[in-house]
Parts: sequence; structure tokens; C-alpha cells
Amino acid sequence: MYVKAATSLNRVWCAGLLLAACLPVHAIRADWEFSVFTAENLAPAGMDRAFEYQAYRLMDEHADRLQGVNAVVTRFGNTIVITGQAQDEGDRARVDKLVLGVAGITREQDNGPVVIPVRTRECGGKAMAANTRRKSIVKPDKDCSSLRSDDDLQLQVKGQVFNHIGIASSDPARQHAGAALQAAQAGMVLLDAGIVDATDRSVIRLVAQDGVMYVLGSPNAFSQDKVRATLMTIDGVSEVRFYFDQPELPNAGS
Repeated sequence: MYVKAATSLNRVWCAGLLLAACLPVHAIRADWEFSVFTAENLAPAGMDRAFEYQAYRLMDEHADRLQGVNAVVTRFGNTIVITGQAQDEGDRARVDKLVLGVAGITREQDNGPVVIPVRTRECGGKAMAANTRRKSIVKPDKDCSSLRSDDDLQLQVKGQVFNHIGIASSDPARQHAGAALQAAQAGMVLLDAGIVDATDRSVIRLVAQDGVMYVLGSPNAFSQDKVRATLMTIDGVSEVRFYFDQPELPNAGS
């Protein structure tokens, strides 16, 4: 009886396999079809993550020129922070150039944090092309949402890129892992304190480097004093710096 039942199940299974083999490929994979990836489909936090992924992908492609580099790229809208470890200033500069190149931006002054578009034509002829939700509306190979403009006034808005990569660490892998652990602890501490949802990438981003906790976020989204006091309770954190994503519009009449 059990043998007959097993034989029947085997026949059903084989028939199913045969039917699947005869079906068109698109019929089998119908549930696996995804819409074409475009920046328009992403929320602001998704745009930030896509930017970071692109930067990491390029670093992997150029790994032969970046040996000994452990870089972390963290973006919140118009603000980008680069942390990690490099063997020398040359690698530090190469990572900086790569991150700027992902967005088609350049530093307004050498070694300064303020960045501007390389060419406005790359962003549809506008000063920068993105609205308040940071959606890219131009060339797919340029993520122009890393900076944005006022859609009504067409005024250029400058962004900021901070390169805090450390040089010549005696144990770069351990230091890199320690910074990641410290940032994770910071998120947990803020969650436990109920000050802000540290897992919400659209509200706050945390990254650690050499005892400094960098906080990226929107102005007025949380209390700076409470966040600073809470983060300073973490072992090894000696300073807390805030980098807020806020436009720097030209002065009236300038």
C-alpha cells in the first residue's frame, strides 16, 4: 500500500517536472520579474543607499589600486562622510576622487568640504537636478541627487563631503571593525533612550572614526543636546559632531 502511494507521488512529481520543462521560461519566472531600476522609484533613504552601493562597487573594481583601504561611505542627502583607514595620502585622495566622481561633483576649494557640480549640463542644464525628495531626474549614469536645487528659483545648492579617512593605522582591520561596532552601539543606545529611531535612515545616520561619532540627519529632527549627551556615555566616544542636510541658498541680492 505504501509502495503504491509512493509510486503515485513519484508519477505526479515527474509529471510536474515535465510540465515545467515544457512551459515558457517567462511563465515560470513570472513572480521574479522586477521593474526597471530607476532613481525615480527610490525614497530619499533609498537614494542614499544606492549611492553608497555605487561607491563600494567602484572601490571593488579598483581594489588593485586601493590595497589596504577600508573605507566607509555614509550619505544623507547633500552630506557625505567618508571614514575608514588607508595606507597613505595617495589612497585617501583616490577614494575621495572616486566618491566625488560617483555623483559628478567637485570640491569648491582644495581640501574644503563644500562641493558643487562638475558641469551643470550633466544635470539637465539646471544648477542641480533634484527636488526636496532628492529624486534624480536626469542622466541615469549620474546621481545628481547628491546635490539639489530649488525647483522654482533654479538656485544652486551646495553640498558637503567630509573625508575623515585615517592614515597608516597599525591594525586597520581591527580599527575598521571597532568603528563599525561603536556606530552600532550608538544606534542601540539611542533606541533604548527613546530619543530617535536610529534604524530610520531617513532621520539619522551614525558613523564612527577615531573616537568621534558623526551624526548625519535633518535639522530639527531630534534634539542635538540629548543625542550628544547620550552618545557621550559610550566607551571610547570622545566627541560628537553633527552634519545636517540643509540647503545653503545664495544670499538675497548676491
